[in-house]
Amino acid sequence: MKEPHLSALKCPECGKKLKFDRDILLDENIETGQIVCERGHSWSIIDSIPSLVYPPISEKDAKWIKEYDEMAESYDEQIKYYDEWLDIDMMREREQFLMFLPIEGPSRIIDVSIGTAANFVALHSHFKNQMGRFNLHGMDLSTGMLKVAKRKIRELGIDICLTHGSVFNIPYQSNFFDIVLHTGGINTFSDIHGALSEMLRIVRASGVVIVVDEGLSPRMKNTEKGKEIIKTNSLFAARPPLEFLPEKARNVEVSYVMNDTFYQMVFTK
Repeated sequence: MKEPHLSALKCPECGKKLKFDRDILLDENIETGQIVCERGHSWSIIDSIPSLVYPPISEKDAKWIKEYDEMAESYDEQIKYYDEWLDIDMMREREQFLMFLPIEGPSRIIDVSIGTAANFVALHSHFKNQMGRFNLHGMDLSTGMLKVAKRKIRELGIDICLTHGSVFNIPYQSNFFDIVLHTGGINTFSDIHGALSEMLRIVRASGVVIVVDEGLSPRMKNTEKGKEIIKTNSLFAARPPLEFLPEKARNVEVSYVMNDTFYQMVFTK
């Protein structure tokens, strides 16, 4: 963990700025240690990843995190099942969010449920020679997923700041990101409104929030294929969580991607 990563964060307990508990050089990487805020709240850095989860997650969310931890090492192989089952190319579909990137110039992007970093791998595939203009951050509650993500981005040489944090209380500064991305997971969240409010808080006024999860389009739901999909996995019956959007959400657009099997909800401040 380096100082530029730290400067983007905030104490999840009180919202104050954080600092390392000892003096470091600007480009020094801290693998293990502590970060503290001016009120004395202390947080651990483990394997270069700061752990900023506060308050403790609910029993419902803990159940899902445990499942993600257990499947982390095999997740990328497991998810390939969707390609054949839904007749899609999920890695190519992940490039959908690239349409929201500026054509040139710097851009701050966070994937608030980064998982195994598949979205940023897709970004790397498309912008291999332009990665220097992106300031990338990835956050997840699953330490298992973060471990896999770190290994993958290291192998590809992608520079991403990883944080162990909660989408219900995102430990990042307000109005910081140009793009806030979330793919997969929100259907199972215990507090969808809270998560969406936090995503909106950390995006800039000129930025965009992109939320994607299982949810068949109305057309697909009425087909035999659609009924079969929902019977196999009830999460695909989910609708875009429009009723949970914060009041300040503007320019809301809903579309369907991945062969009409996932909804995509986009909004701004």
